[in-house]
Amino acid sequence: MTRNRLLLKVVVHVLLVVTIFRQCAARDPPTVEIPNQGTVMGTFVKMFRTQRVIAYLGIPYAQAPTAEKRFAPPVVDGLPSWEGVKNASTFGPQCWESPRETHRRHDQLFLELIKPAADDAEKQYDEDCLFLNIFVPDATMPTEGYSVLVWFPTGDFNGDTPFQLNPFQMVFKQKLIVITVQYRLGIFGFFTTMDGSAPGNFGLMDQSAALLWIKRNIKLFNGNEASVTIMGHGTGAVCVGLHLMSGEWTDEMFHKAIMMSGSVLLDSMVKSPKMYESAVDLIATAFACYRQPTSSLIDCLRRVPQMLMAEKSPVLDWGPVVDSGLSNITTPFIPDFPMMLVHQGKLRKVPLLLGHTDMEEGLELAMGDMLEHGIGAEMFETLLGDAVMMDLNQLDFNDTLCGGNMDIVMDAVQFQYKPYPPTTDPMKLRRRYIEFATERKFVAPTIELAMHMSQLAETYVYRFDIKPRTEAAMKGIPEWMGVPHNFELIFLWGLPYWLMLADAAQWDSADKRVADIVMTLWANFAKFTNPTQVGVYIKWDTFTNDEPGVLIIDRSFNMSDHSTMSFGAVKFWNQYYPNVIQFAAQCCNATYMAGTGNSYQTMLSSSVVFSVLVVNFILLQSFIYMQIQYFFQT
Repeated sequence: MTRNRLLLKVVVHVLLVVTIFRQCAARDPPTVEIPNQGTVMGTFVKMFRTQRVIAYLGIPYAQAPTAEKRFAPPVVDGLPSWEGVKNASTFGPQCWESPRETHRRHDQLFLELIKPAADDAEKQYDEDCLFLNIFVPDATMPTEGYSVLVWFPTGDFNGDTPFQLNPFQMVFKQKLIVITVQYRLGIFGFFTTMDGSAPGNFGLMDQSAALLWIKRNIKLFNGNEASVTIMGHGTGAVCVGLHLMSGEWTDEMFHKAIMMSGSVLLDSMVKSPKMYESAVDLIATAFACYRQPTSSLIDCLRRVPQMLMAEKSPVLDWGPVVDSGLSNITTPFIPDFPMMLVHQGKLRKVPLLLGHTDMEEGLELAMGDMLEHGIGAEMFETLLGDAVMMDLNQLDFNDTLCGGNMDIVMDAVQFQYKPYPPTTDPMKLRRRYIEFATERKFVAPTIELAMHMSQLAETYVYRFDIKPRTEAAMKGIPEWMGVPHNFELIFLWGLPYWLMLADAAQWDSADKRVADIVMTLWANFAKFTNPTQVGVYIKWDTFTNDEPGVLIIDRSFNMSDHSTMSFGAVKFWNQYYPNVIQFAAQCCNATYMAGTGNSYQTMLSSSVVFSVLVVNFILLQSFIYMQIQYFFQT
């Protein structure tokens, strides 16, 4: 009798579960009424039979930036509206991208990895592209609403974004809202006439408009408007960094920030408007427009068809620009270079999580013969010299009088990076060169920003050292290489749970476990600020100037020590190297003035000028070696 009752209970339980599942499966997608726009109907996005989230796709957050609104800040009043119920089940057209003949190697390999999951349909592009996509858990809402994660994708400012990633697993497993934002790219998003006609940075202004829309409306989608985290990868991370310094444009629109593999403090990320002078000339000529006045130039360019503008533009490197003083109508988005803004204390006081992989540009640097055979000693020095010359070219050096100063700056770099004991092993030199590039472009700027932010709010820093164990996911990446750019995204977005690999290869279960941990850490930060609040047993200390700890994300998930993280390179790039460059520049300026000043100075003989050069060189060399000794003693 007892056995029959137990069997009956089991049958009833199964029937109840089946009934509930059928009711859930049969219910209509929810609708949301957005004030002053209209009602949108979401769509259920399913993965397997019992997993689903709700998606609201292609929602406009600003007026279409076309016609007279091209090359202008986004208009956030009088938003597009509709009658009836809008079916929000399809993505809006993508913003125009500048065509590239080839992708970067890390982008190319990542695109090949996710290609089986890519939509075979041809992408649709349009200038009317200011849409966002909202992914909401299909679950019981927390009392205060779901925390919100706003994602700015990887790529570059000209649209070199060969892939879009599915946030399903993050939303389903971590129970938070993920929003992806489309914004103007390339010439449409960053063209500048270096004055008020087109100050530039429109793509960044688009992001601010999207954050404003989210602040006003996310509560309608069960989101918590008081818990919004902006997150970006690559140039998306640069965007996040610029929002941390943007003042009025994003004031009180987000509450935490995550920056992955992007260095906002690099000089090359934000340009002076003067850098675009020749580019504006090229654009005017290419489209047969008058160059002056710039108001006529803009009127002309607004009549150029969007496809022609995107595909025939002779300039492909448009990006953020210092726009202070360019317009008396709009507030500057980037009033000064990021490093200057940091030192001026122009940072928003919000918790920050940031970091990088251990070999960001490894695939880019180790191409061709270097990938297999390494590099020789002569090539190693040449590559270091090219990087130094790039830095010096940012300054107004006089080529004739200051050529010797490059040697002394080069001495400092070689002192830091030439292996000791000396070696000619091409494999060791290859690794040292990759370390040089990674520390210069990613490690040092990351730690510099962390040092400043940690004085304002909780700051967490990581270094990503885990590669997937699944062999098919690492196709094209040599065994000796660490984690290249993009490949930490495998774990962040839970690819092992949804991505079908080529040739029906299966994901290693260890990769799924790592994905669970990484998604939990990131989601915890968005929800609670503390990445280890719930669900993980990992120690991740906040970063401080006194205790600059970094979480090493490898199979052990331990905080850094002297064996896993050296701050010598950070100190070199952030403190010592700028002083060498500055001293060299001052030497050049003094020498230049000695030869080109007033009439008395111009009468100096060439021998006197040469003497000045010699004295300057000796003083500079003495300064360098004294600083090197002091630097490494302290």
